[in-house]
Amino acid sequence: MEDKFGYHQDIKNGDGIIRARTTGHLRSWDIPKTMQALGTLKKEWGNLEYPGIYILFDATSRKVDIGEAKDVCSRLKTHLNSPENKIKYWDRAVIINDGRSALQSDFNDSVIRKSLELYLISLFKANRYAVVAQGEPQKHNPQQRSLFQALKDEFDFLLMKKNLIVKLLEKPGQEEVHRDELKTILEKKGYKLDKWRADEAILNGEKTYIRPGSPKPKDNPKYWQITFRDRFKDSLQAGNGYLLVPRGGVLLIPLKEVQKVITDLSKYKQNTIDVYVNFKEDTINLSYTTNMIDIHNFD
Repeated sequence: MEDKFGYHQDIKNGDGIIRARTTGHLRSWDIPKTMQALGTLKKEWGNLEYPGIYILFDATSRKVDIGEAKDVCSRLKTHLNSPENKIKYWDRAVIINDGRSALQSDFNDSVIRKSLELYLISLFKANRYAVVAQGEPQKHNPQQRSLFQALKDEFDFLLMKKNLIVKLLEKPGQEEVHRDELKTILEKKGYKLDKWRADEAILNGEKTYIRPGSPKPKDNPKYWQITFRDRFKDSLQAGNGYLLVPRGGVLLIPLKEVQKVITDLSKYKQNTIDVYVNFKEDTINLSYTTNMIDIHNFD
């Protein structure tokens, strides 16, 4: 992505505004929650409407609200004067568009704006923000589909450069299922949750270890590495409990099944054991060294 786009960021000005741009299409304004900063932006844009995406940040609670508007300045003025309860204490806004008024801007297409809004909601959730926006899916014609894909990649680049996100969304079918959704899925499937923590749970009385895995390779993962260590490794050796992989759905794998790929019992003497989950088009595999089993039935 570095080869595709370049990036420049100005220093913060006297109104607290930080301007940035890519060498592609995008421009951004990072502004504090003040009427003075918004007024400076309005003077810069004049009386014309400038459409785009805005992201409101509440630094204290790590909440974000993501929205779109045909006239971003007008929408932000409303959020400043009458903030919604869901993000009442926002203190910073990032505005992103292509730096052109509604007469010329690609962001004048509401389908493009709403598609980017929905994408950013998923992206910020994946980066552990508490997102209070919802968004809605859009139908694309071929031109809109092409433009959305191009802008999405450039948004990824810009947000990474601004250090607002640290990771991108996984490929379709490999996305991580986050905690609130994961809990709902398990309860709908009839599991009784006696204990629920970040990395452990008791499901139907059985110890369950929750591990989404780490991408290998990091930038374009083909496998997800799951590391067994300490009591997690002890449970694996004993074959007691489950491994829950909240990715691409919910994989709930008995540790007795995981044992099948570790045929050399001396490996349990190591400090760690790394197994790998590989999502393919028609199956899901679990592997260790040269041993592999099909685990799609545990999805």
